[in-house]
Amino acid sequence: MKTLIVFGSKYGTTEKCAKMIRENLDGKADLVNLKKQTTVEVNSYDTILIGGSIYAGKLQQEVKKFVDGYHKTLENKNVGLFLCCQEKGEKARAFMNNNLPRWIVEKAFVKEILGHEIYLEKMNFFERFLMKAVFKIKKNYSKLDLTAIQRIGEKIKAKDAVNE
Repeated sequence: MKTLIVFGSKYGTTEKCAKMIRENLDGKADLVNLKKQTTVEVNSYDTILIGGSIYAGKLQQEVKKFVDGYHKTLENKNVGLFLCCQEKGEKARAFMNNNLPRWIVEKAFVKEILGHEIYLEKMNFFERFLMKAVFKIKKNYSKLDLTAIQRIGEKIKAKDAVNE
């Protein structure tokens, strides 16, 4: 079974998570950064994992365009979703439901929220100002959910084992 991980990443956290997921799959997945590559050959893959991050309440446009552009193909694939965002639980699920078409959220056999990271030096002046003044964030930190990242790998391996 072939797995493709496609993602959009504003500051690099989603890309980092995509690479960690691939590591949990023993390196047996291809990665596509949708900011760098707009067309993707998806037909040769059995499982497609789609990831993005929430910034100011919105998912990256390139992730939305991928889902919309490959709608017909994705309907016939094993599809998983992951989001990097600060929220947890129902608030995080609401971001997934509000930013992605209903059909793909319902179809996905994996739906995970992976947490977030803040790296002030990757932000522009205005973003840093907001983080420091409004949100009182003074230093970089990482709050990734490593267990959720592992769960994705386990679910994909289990799906592959059933389909072999």
